[in-house]
Amino acid sequence: MSLPDSSGPGSAWASRRLLIAAAAAVLLAAGAAAALTATHSGARHPSAPAAHLAASTCSGPTGAAYVADAGWDGFTAINTANCDIAQTYNVGDTFVPGDPGDQNYSSTDEAVALSGSTLYFADTGNDSVGVIDAATLDPSNYNPAETLIHVGFDPEDLAVTPDGSQLWVTDTGPQTNPFSPSGISIISTATNTVTARIRLPAAPAQIAFSPSGATAYVTTTAGLAIFDTATHQLTGFVQGLGDPHGVVVSPDGSTVYVTSTYRNEVEIINASSDTVTGTVAVGQMPWQLVISGNGSTIYVADSDSDQISVINTGTDQEAARSRWPAGPTRWL
Repeated sequence: MSLPDSSGPGSAWASRRLLIAAAAAVLLAAGAAAALTATHSGARHPSAPAAHLAASTCSGPTGAAYVADAGWDGFTAINTANCDIAQTYNVGDTFVPGDPGDQNYSSTDEAVALSGSTLYFADTGNDSVGVIDAATLDPSNYNPAETLIHVGFDPEDLAVTPDGSQLWVTDTGPQTNPFSPSGISIISTATNTVTARIRLPAAPAQIAFSPSGATAYVTTTAGLAIFDTATHQLTGFVQGLGDPHGVVVSPDGSTVYVTSTYRNEVEIINASSDTVTGTVAVGQMPWQLVISGNGSTIYVADSDSDQISVINTGTDQEAARSRWPAGPTRWL
């Protein structure tokens, strides 16, 4: 099976994806609460942008939330027990050529994934993936030890297979023409090396795996690409999705949900037949979505209308739409 190219109305959005720098990928470590609030504490990287998280309450089991601070080379660790920002750390800080005593802090940190205690970051500015052991993070040191893995151009998203053995990375471009070097880099987490690359004629955006890990779903400007994770072969493709971006899979693996960015909808796809079975109207330019642990609720970031849409998966209807102070784009 071959992939269609990215020609068509959806391709006009490709360049806009790379311009949205205000996105923040948030990932909660095991046992962490989802409430994120309050103020700074502890030392902070001197060049880090100021940030403030606000809400009325903050409670939950002690854990950590990791925020990929897109637009610069850092990520923030948040204590979910009291919502204090423990530290904003560097990632992707390569040494300056000819000056081993200095480092380059000009990367952009677009996405984060967690497997066990290992954090993986899409280090877009350096065309690499940063690997950091979260168990060794020290708030007194904003520059933790890391491993950098070179991947393709402009990695935007990454995800770890459920068994933790593979890390899939979307290499978005640059999208200058239909023959741009977009694709997927597949990394062995045991060796931190790229073991395979999948060439894509259409720019990939985000990745989700089936609960078993046997199937990978990758949104592209041309549609939803479906791969066998063992063979890395394309097994299906769903077209006509309106420039899809975000993707999640239901806990039972039966349904895939995809954001249609220019139709302002969430597409509902039957995973057995790879066909669209319904749509849900949401806010403007839905960018990212997450699904609750029990699969009953989906939250959609409507980036152009500054709203969060809440979908009831039992009825496949929008149950609520909440105002957000600034255009939400991504969280995990």
